[in-house]
Amino acid sequence: MEEPELRIGGWVQEKKRGKIRRVFSFLLIVIIGLLIGGPILVDYNDAIDVQDNSLYKSTGSWNGPFDQENIKEFNGHLKISKKTYESSDGYSGKLIILSLSSLISLDLLNNKQNIIVNKAIAEMDKEELKYENGKILTEINEKLPAGTEIYQWEATPNENANGFFSENKDGKIFVKTFSWTNKCTNAALCNPETVICIAFGTNLNIINQATELIENVG
Repeated sequence: MEEPELRIGGWVQEKKRGKIRRVFSFLLIVIIGLLIGGPILVDYNDAIDVQDNSLYKSTGSWNGPFDQENIKEFNGHLKISKKTYESSDGYSGKLIILSLSSLISLDLLNNKQNIIVNKAIAEMDKEELKYENGKILTEINEKLPAGTEIYQWEATPNENANGFFSENKDGKIFVKTFSWTNKCTNAALCNPETVICIAFGTNLNIINQATELIENVG
């Protein structure tokens, strides 16, 4: 009687191993497919813009977008659309809007904060600014999406800087970053998107103007 029982047990174990192999093979195929074909599924979202109902845009106090650019990272798995706005005086304020599209929402990653901070630092470097350690702000702006993360730095132009703020070498440049994630209403048809708005201003009034522009981003 023992021999048939052992055979049945053996067959059950073989079936379990077969299922595990099939699941593993399926997951491997999916992963390889996403690595190869993932960039095709991710689109640039260059529709993100400051809407015309913004007071400072409609009155011409701020102009743009300028320097519109599409950027690929991680072999195209992360696609970034970049737009820039500038204060009409040409030296006191700049706003950079980054729209990051990916297959997986950045909210699911443990390093989302690092991604936001690194993008802000990269833009400060491009503006030839020296910056100190930033800080996380707890302020709440009801005109911005729920869960908006806000960071702030103080910076000064480098000694030999020749950028947008180079005429303000002795003054501070305030840098404020607002970031949120737009959720997909249909996961099959859209990519999770993180918006990062980086405002530069020679004073807090200019930062407030840039914040009004950000409130009208959509």
